[in-house]
Amino acid sequence: GISLYGVVTDILSDPNASGVVFSLKVEDATGAIWAKLQFTSNWSLGRLGHGHVVYVSGLSCKSTNDCLEVLWYEKDEKATFINLSCLPAFLASSCLHRISTLSQISKQRKPAINICRVKLREIDQSQNIYTRLSHRVCGQFIDEESSSSSHGGNLHCSFCRVNCNSREGSEVVRCFHIMITLADEETKLYAWCTGQSASAILHISPDEFCELPEDDQLMYPSSLENEWFLMTLANSGSRNLGSGHRSSHETEATCWEITRALKI
Repeated sequence: GISLYGVVTDILSDPNASGVVFSLKVEDATGAIWAKLQFTSNWSLGRLGHGHVVYVSGLSCKSTNDCLEVLWYEKDEKATFINLSCLPAFLASSCLHRISTLSQISKQRKPAINICRVKLREIDQSQNIYTRLSHRVCGQFIDEESSSSSHGGNLHCSFCRVNCNSREGSEVVRCFHIMITLADEETKLYAWCTGQSASAILHISPDEFCELPEDDQLMYPSSLENEWFLMTLANSGSRNLGSGHRSSHETEATCWEITRALKI
């Protein structure tokens, strides 16, 4: 079979396909390729976003209408899909990573697992910490306003194209969506994160945070400033930032996602 290593630059669900099919665009220094991912029942790869570095094996090719089509079948015993950007082992094992500075990764032009030693700066709860609903299956945010107006009040995952209160849609969970300034000895960088990474940074679960009194929520972020972390960073652009959660920092040329965080 064929194997691919590169950066995810686009993911699309195919609503006209028979079964659960997604198209994935992967790029490296030599070019880009689209691959069709065929799942047995639903999306099973966890949260996958723009800028994540992936390794995919067990791919096959066939000619369709004079075009070469790259296919990946989940049920194939040789098929593997590894999201390297989200592997905790890279942070936990020093032999697996090389620490880069924030200025070095800002100039990065090829697929890489970016590991940085940084401290937290400028956390403002009123502007930069949100709790949102996400689809447990894929980890993507659910646009609650759009769901309410377009799907009869049902919560809808636009990534998987399912209503999340149906059997196929599985569960909806509350997660953090935080935006934060990171700093090292050389420079600063603005980043965002959600899911496990956000909980690791804040040392609290979304449900526990929501149960705090409002004054405690406002004071909570100040206790975290200047804490040091090892972080895996992916260049996501601004495409993963949900509507209604924008800030002036988004005028920066790029936006970085914290895909893993480990307090040091």
